Amino acid sequence: MSEINTTEIPETGSGNETATLEPYRHPFDSTATIASAAVLLPPATFGIFANLLTVYVILKTPKLRTIFNFFIVSLCISDFISAILTPLFLYRRTWGFDHWVISGFLCKFFWAGDTGTSISTSFHILCFSFLRLFSIMWPHHYKVIKPFHAKVCIFVIWIVAIGTGFVPFLIWFDAQEIDRSVDGMERAWPACTILIDWLPQFRMYIYAGYPIFYYIPLGLIVVCSLGVTVVILMRRNERVKGKSTDKQSTETQRQRKENQAVLQLALIVGSYMFGYIPLTAYHIYATNVKAVTYEDHAFNWWFGMAEYMCLRLSESLNPVFYNIASSTMRNETFSVLRKICGISPKAKYKENSSNNMQVSAITTSAGVKSSKT
Repeated sequence: MSEINTTEIPETGSGNETATLEPYRHPFDSTATIASAAVLLPPATFGIFANLLTVYVILKTPKLRTIFNFFIVSLCISDFISAILTPLFLYRRTWGFDHWVISGFLCKFFWAGDTGTSISTSFHILCFSFLRLFSIMWPHHYKVIKPFHAKVCIFVIWIVAIGTGFVPFLIWFDAQEIDRSVDGMERAWPACTILIDWLPQFRMYIYAGYPIFYYIPLGLIVVCSLGVTVVILMRRNERVKGKSTDKQSTETQRQRKENQAVLQLALIVGSYMFGYIPLTAYHIYATNVKAVTYEDHAFNWWFGMAEYMCLRLSESLNPVFYNIASSTMRNETFSVLRKICGISPKAKYKENSSNNMQVSAITTSAGVKSSKT
C-alpha cells in the first residue's frame, strides 16, 4: 500500500521554468484500510438489518399501514440498497483503488445505485415532512389524502430518481486505469470513477442538479419542520389558556406524541444535513481542485472516505428515528426482535401467572390457618 512511484515527470510552467511532479504515493496504508472497514461495515450491517426489520414490521401489521408509513417503507428500501452498496465503496477506496479487478458493471452499478437512492431519499424525506406539516395544520383536509395518492407519489419519486440519478451515472462512470504519473485532477481519483470525457456533463450536473435534488429539498424540509414546531406550540398555548376541555391525562398524552413528532423531524433533518452536505461538498471539491502534493492526495482520499462515512451513518440511523414517534411501531418491532431472539412473551406471562397463583395460594393458606388458630 505504501509503494512509491519514483518516476518524475517534467512539467512546463510559466515562462522558461520547469517544475517536477512530485512522485506518486498511495494516500492511505493498511491501517487506514482496516480503520475504514471498521467504521463503515458495522453501520452498513445494522442498516441492512434495521431497514428490513422496519419494512417487515409495517407490512405485517395492519394498523401500521398508514400513509406516513408507506413513505417509510419506500425510504427503508432506498436505505437498504445504499447499505448493500457499502462494500463496493470500501473496495473502490482501498483494495480496488488502483486496479478494479472485479466486474466493471459493479462499478457502474455502485455509482448509479448510490446516486439514485440518494435522490430518492431526499425526496422521500421532503414528502414525509410536508405530510407531517399538512396533517397538523389541516387535519380535516388531510383525510382526503388516500393510500393510492401516496403510492402514486412514491412511484413518481422512484421514476425521477432512476431517470435523473441511476441512468446518467450508469453511463458516465466506469472502471479504468488511472495514470498516476501524469499531472491532473484525476491523478488522485480511484480506478472506479467518472470517465474523463463526461467530466463537463458531470460538473454541470453538480451545479444544476445538486441544488434541485439536495439543497432546495433541504431548505423545504427545514421550513416544514419549523412549521410543525410552531403550529404545535401555538395550539399547545391555546389549550393551556383554557380553550381546551381535555382531561389532564389526555393533554399529557397529546403533548408526549407532539414532542415525539417534533423530535423525529429534528433528528431526520439533522441526519439529512449530516449525510448529504459533505457528499455534495466533496464532489464539488474533487472535480475542481487538482491534487499536486502528497498531502493533497491524502486530503482528497480522507475527505472522500469521511463524507461517505457520514452518509452511511446517517442512513443507517433512519429506522431508529422512525420508531421514535410511534409507540405502536416500537412495540411491534420489539415483539419481532423477541421472537428472533427466542423470547416468548406468552411463556413469560404464563410463568409470571403461575408464580402469582402460587403466591396467592400460599397467602390464602396462611390466612386460613391463621383464622383457625
